[in-house]
Amino acid sequence: MAEKHIRRWLVLIIGLYLLLGAAYSLVVPLGEAPDEIDHILYVRHLVEARSFPVMQPNAADNVTMEANQPPLYYLVEAALTGFFPMTETANFPLNACYTFTPGEGRANFYLHQEAEQVVWSDAYLAFRAARLVSVLLGALTVWLAYKLGRLMAPQRPSVALLAADFLAFNPQFVFMTASVNNDNLMALLGAAMVYGSITAVIHPARSRFVWLGLLMGLALLTKFALLALWPLLILAAVLPVLVPRYLVIGKRLPVSGEQHSSLRSPILRQAQDEFANLLFVIFLPLLVSGWWYWRANALYGDPLAWAVHLQAKGSEVLRTTSFTLADLLDFTRTHFQSYWGWFGWLKIQLPGWAYGLILLLVLAGTAGLVLEIRELVLSLSKDWRLEIKRPLRLQPNQIAVIFNMLAVAAIYVSLLRYIQTINWSGYQGRLAYGAAASVAALLALGVVSVIGGRWPVIGHRSSVFGDRWSVVGKRLVFGIGAGLFLLAVGSLLFLIRPAYARPQLFQPEAGLPRVCAALPGVMVETAVFPDIVKPGETLPMALSLYGQAATESQPIRVQVAGRNGRIITEAESEFSWQQGDVWTAQFDLPVAADAEPARGSVQVSIGEEMRDVGAVKVAPVRPYRPQPQYPVTDANFAGKLALIGYDLNPDGTITLYWQALARMTQNYTTFIHLLGESGNLVSQADSQPQNGAYPTAIWDVGEIVADVKRVNFSHPPAARWQAGVYLLETGERLPLTEGRDVYDLPLP
Repeated sequence: MAEKHIRRWLVLIIGLYLLLGAAYSLVVPLGEAPDEIDHILYVRHLVEARSFPVMQPNAADNVTMEANQPPLYYLVEAALTGFFPMTETANFPLNACYTFTPGEGRANFYLHQEAEQVVWSDAYLAFRAARLVSVLLGALTVWLAYKLGRLMAPQRPSVALLAADFLAFNPQFVFMTASVNNDNLMALLGAAMVYGSITAVIHPARSRFVWLGLLMGLALLTKFALLALWPLLILAAVLPVLVPRYLVIGKRLPVSGEQHSSLRSPILRQAQDEFANLLFVIFLPLLVSGWWYWRANALYGDPLAWAVHLQAKGSEVLRTTSFTLADLLDFTRTHFQSYWGWFGWLKIQLPGWAYGLILLLVLAGTAGLVLEIRELVLSLSKDWRLEIKRPLRLQPNQIAVIFNMLAVAAIYVSLLRYIQTINWSGYQGRLAYGAAASVAALLALGVVSVIGGRWPVIGHRSSVFGDRWSVVGKRLVFGIGAGLFLLAVGSLLFLIRPAYARPQLFQPEAGLPRVCAALPGVMVETAVFPDIVKPGETLPMALSLYGQAATESQPIRVQVAGRNGRIITEAESEFSWQQGDVWTAQFDLPVAADAEPARGSVQVSIGEEMRDVGAVKVAPVRPYRPQPQYPVTDANFAGKLALIGYDLNPDGTITLYWQALARMTQNYTTFIHLLGESGNLVSQADSQPQNGAYPTAIWDVGEIVADVKRVNFSHPPAARWQAGVYLLETGERLPLTEGRDVYDLPLP
């Protein structure tokens, strides 16, 4: 291929990637990429508060759960998008019905509002601009993948273009780089450090090692995972020490093309240059990023803020069992799938055949890479056998292959150590994107090698490629690139877009509480009805339903179970729906005229499957105004309940009359205890009022409730009768106004 044709191919690939990234950023709802909300909240905190967020050990106290992360990505986003308006909050409410099981329920992790629908409105313009910044970072990473491919196979531009294909049209890479996430800058800096290390070894110069040190410093200010690549940079600074006595790179013998001063020996000058290069690579990163880790140590007593991060996230991310072979296999499967296409919050998967084809491609690339490594080893062994004392000669493209492989190995060793502490959430493919460009370049090298195995790419004397490869290379780049591009487009149009279909995404309203009752083929998301109904009235009810599987003519039944489980009203309607349908079903439920006051359980059923979707108070027809035999006037329990009197009944029971002094959100237990002369407990009755049929949480202020309890008054005789109130879950009693927690009833 002529260089101008190569550049055109590259421009086409990056241009198509930019179109894909922009499309993904528009179709995927805001926040529906892993951790995206916390990343944009970090950016907005920088813009609005002009300060770095501080990680708190209690999750609810955090402005963002990414507050422990180094700040560079967020500073870049704040600088480039801070002047865009964002009038709405990005702190979306969670979708309580969400599960991580693919195909079960909705794909949206958050509840969304129609304000998001207008793309260029002020509501979320800064959020959308931040996504486009990430797309640009992704485009630079694609370009660096191409550059790494050129370094590994300078005579085969198809390797470089295929490397760009593998990254630009990886559906998951497009998905992630179309979201706000610091993994996107991690991918760019990881690729830049690998590229810089290779070029510094091939063409050592002071400026290259200064840039390497700066890049490493910026990497440490982006994500601590990139620390894994620091040894690679140190190796790049050390290798020139071996030249020319132990190592020859290409045809170059001296380490530097600089002229040595006549006042100093070349050996001394060379040693000083090499030592200075090493200092730049080791200490310049500390100068650039050290302030951040000093701050973290001052705030948390830990330069990585790791302990406070784990404390805040807790069991949500921590591994609770030892890492086993089964975990490794689960990691391999999950990581592979989420590296290539597992969208949303690990909810939307590619079809099985797509994973199968990608796996074949990866296996072919791996096999080809093994062939190339074998060719490299044989080549080096042959040179060493010719003359044992001869310095090792490495071609520049061989250096590139070795460094890319070391980068991938370093990132994955670091990731495997990470998942010893973190559970399955650490299996995600994006966490290895620090080596994404290297993976793409090595995979491209392997695939080209398999298809053209007779012409080794990295062998030290191979130069038989050329016009033949210009034809084969074009077909290879076009074929695989087109296939991956179509997969990325198809993922957007046929998987992601239907999963977040509008206007269904905004229905029902985000402000409605979710009940999340799963029934055959359908999810009851919300159930809206009045809190109170009286006997003889009609209870209107609206159910918001989400179709999980296509169903024809299925009856949906609603009912209310009152006191003692009696069905006091019911209704049924028949519906048909398709998967993904969202609709509202309206019911009118006439309540039986003889229904007793109670906490009614609202139930929805399909066939034999029944789910509770809420509760309704079945209130008395008229207010209850009893006249106790033995009135009480001074039994005020914490300003919530008052005992206003009691009756002794002919059947040996006692009726306590309670009045609500305030609205209560908890169901309290009431009791009567009979004590002997010595204070010993003779008899007792503890229960929620009316044996739980009419719990305190549904009482209106001022409402009086009769609470019948059965105790043994006759044997043995009791000297004192005591009444009180407590919360069953904790045993904590409500105190009287004078401080005691029991009231001594006046004896009859």
